[in-house]
Amino acid sequence: MSGTLQGLVHVFGGLGLFFFALHFLSRNLKMLAGQKLRQRIATLTSTSLSGLLVGAIMITVTQSAAAATFLLVGLVRAGMLTLRQAQPVIIGVAVGAGLTVLFLTVDIQLAVMLLIGISGVFYAYGRTPAMRIASVVIGVGLLFLGLQIMRQGAASLEDQEWFQSAVAATRGQPLLAFLTGAVLTILVQSSVAVTVVMIAFQKAGLFGQIEAVMFVYGANVGSSVLTYVLASGLTGVARQVALYLVGFNFVAAFLLVPLLYFELWAEVPLVLALVQALSADEGTQAALVYLVFNMLPAPFLLLVLGPTARLLARLSPETEVEQRAKPKYIDEKLPNEPGIALSLVELEQTRLIRLLMSALDRLRDTAPGKAFDETLEAFDSLASAISEATGQITAMPSISGETYETLDTIMRIQQNLVTARQAIDGLGGELSHLRRVAPELDFPASVVEGLDTIFHLLSDVANERGAEDLTILKQVTSDEGNGTKSVRNAYLAGDSAVDPTNRVHLLAATNYCERLIWLCGQTGRAYEKLIP
Repeated sequence: MSGTLQGLVHVFGGLGLFFFALHFLSRNLKMLAGQKLRQRIATLTSTSLSGLLVGAIMITVTQSAAAATFLLVGLVRAGMLTLRQAQPVIIGVAVGAGLTVLFLTVDIQLAVMLLIGISGVFYAYGRTPAMRIASVVIGVGLLFLGLQIMRQGAASLEDQEWFQSAVAATRGQPLLAFLTGAVLTILVQSSVAVTVVMIAFQKAGLFGQIEAVMFVYGANVGSSVLTYVLASGLTGVARQVALYLVGFNFVAAFLLVPLLYFELWAEVPLVLALVQALSADEGTQAALVYLVFNMLPAPFLLLVLGPTARLLARLSPETEVEQRAKPKYIDEKLPNEPGIALSLVELEQTRLIRLLMSALDRLRDTAPGKAFDETLEAFDSLASAISEATGQITAMPSISGETYETLDTIMRIQQNLVTARQAIDGLGGELSHLRRVAPELDFPASVVEGLDTIFHLLSDVANERGAEDLTILKQVTSDEGNGTKSVRNAYLAGDSAVDPTNRVHLLAATNYCERLIWLCGQTGRAYEKLIP
């Protein structure tokens, strides 16, 4: 086998092992964190310092700033984090990425082999907890092994004429290196991985120091471009979180790229001089540049968390759905009097009913789509806050027997509303399918109109507790009431208009409707118990 082919095979094999190890490590870290990862992140971000630490852990788990950011987006959309809590986490993600790159450039081949050997034994013969920890250690070891194989393969290419020509072509082309770093990061979706691979090639002489620095800057900018593109469909606070990472990296790039050219032109010791003073190894210098890029804006941004949050709020204002997802009457500190606290919970539950009505209203559209999903997400966020509040009330020491009965009724109402939300979600899927396969079918419009009327009645009962509204609600939600009859009539009318293969969807939609009518009736009867 020729030296060129052997070197290329080693580089390709090392590259494949590196990316396999990256995926293997990320997957096993997530398994080790468990299903409560999101709740833990939400509870550990109460201060800026803890937020920084959480961000550093997140980049270790995800190995991608974009992936970590969109995990935060999910937490914010679920109401588990505010933008103010997410900001230090994003800064921690950036700083943690820099430390990760620096760690991965350390040449510890013997220690790596020892790690893989010991963890392999524990993985093969250990119990489940030990196996999961061993999996993480194996992932770390394989990362280093893949990099080592790449370095060896690249080093064997140094004497090849074509390789020397490629090196010569890249010399003096810092902007090309910048664009290469950005494009590769967008494709691979991890500036950490792309930078570490570049450092392996730099040690073989493919990149000069200036080109390596610009590659690092480009890789970080590419991460922001990727985040911005992925966030194009987001709105409101969720988009604010994504824009914060974009802004972080662009601030660093606007500072450091001109500084690099100024340092070269004016021969003033700045970033290059700093990393050269800290290490004589070119690979470590590139890793230090990556760390400087991700640390430089951090102190400033930590000082202006409030102003940057207000700026982001102007750039991407809260949507109407996000505003409705926030608790209006309850907060983290409830009144000490259980009766007053329960009254506030009741007010929030009326808002849940209005969100269900909004979701039903979205089902009038042929394709409910994003607006329907966002309304249900708002319901979930508000429902979670209400559940936490009822949990706090349950733990209060001064609850009387009568108050316990009221609390029990409110919790039954809450369960009914959550079940209704699930039914509306299922109904939306069935109606969308029926509209696709039988556009002429009147069933979807008919049942949505009927359900809307019943939910309006329930809303009136929840707000006013009027005897007349209660009586009407009981009548229309009974087995022989107009609500149930209208759904069954709509089903019979649509049965002949749908082919046999799709009748199961018509039947499923009918079942969802009848369940919603029954839930409205049960919820109305629960409200009747709350009337003094």
